[in-house]
Amino acid sequence: MSNYLEDYPVEHVQVSTVALVTNPKAGHGAAAHAAERAMDRFSERGVDVVALQGKSPADARRLIRTVLDDGRIDALAVAGGDGMINLALQEQAGTGVPLGIIPAGTGNDHGREYRLPRNNPEAAADVVADGFAITTDLGRILPIGADGEPDAAQAKWFGTIMCAGFDSLVSDRVNVMKWPHGRNRYNAAIVVEFLNFHALPFRITLDDGTVIDDRITLAAFGNTRSYGGGMKICPAADHADGQLDITVIGKAGRLKAAAVFGKVFKGEHVRQPEVTQYRSPGALVEFFGGEDAMNAYADGDFMAPLPVRVEIAPAAGRYIVPRP
Repeated sequence: MSNYLEDYPVEHVQVSTVALVTNPKAGHGAAAHAAERAMDRFSERGVDVVALQGKSPADARRLIRTVLDDGRIDALAVAGGDGMINLALQEQAGTGVPLGIIPAGTGNDHGREYRLPRNNPEAAADVVADGFAITTDLGRILPIGADGEPDAAQAKWFGTIMCAGFDSLVSDRVNVMKWPHGRNRYNAAIVVEFLNFHALPFRITLDDGTVIDDRITLAAFGNTRSYGGGMKICPAADHADGQLDITVIGKAGRLKAAAVFGKVFKGEHVRQPEVTQYRSPGALVEFFGGEDAMNAYADGDFMAPLPVRVEIAPAAGRYIVPRP
């Protein structure tokens, strides 16, 4: 492995002007309130704020791109959840402008990974104003084009975990449900999908030539450890090692699958015989469900239908985090 300090430097950024992008719907309105509290703290700290709130995801990305290209901000900050952070990453990744986070979503797995204050916008704003920036890996998802090759022009970034399988089906269902709200909607979707549960035909080809060709429950490709609000599906993942941690849950009946999932929040599922772990810089992920489609999700949001190539982008991320 290359030198950590050379590839993953830490530094102090003088934050005088920050662009704060908000998803007012995140956390059922909690993000808008958190953004107001964060802006008040920025004002107290003498930090100028450029407030951004797009009318749509595409509009939010346009606004983010505009302020990044302008070159007059010291940091980009997001008040919202993992999905809003993912949207910001599509424009911020690789620019060198550090990303600060005011956690205000349902899952907040980015905030959990980087030890950010949750449920305390003022403390999170202090972290951004303090300007301690680290370098991290990011994940990239490349759809497979008609020529059978990864389409780099359609690549999408992610910060935490890409998943495919049972958890993708749950996410598909969550996206069409209107009730209940918050975490309960996700729990309800899990119950419904368990009623239709069966192992799914995948082929996963790792960069070293290893092939997992079988019916599985799910596969998770982790730059970080948790998703879904703290489920440690890839408990040994390191966001600065140039590798994806890959967790595959193999064929399991409903009761056994439920038992495995019951251990995910503590990361103890990896001790079960149905669970296999791999590490690789990248993988080709294919689904053979006939006419049925399978979608890849990352940071809690839809990314692309399979097949895709998922890979690590070493040292592509830059975040503002609490000083150790």
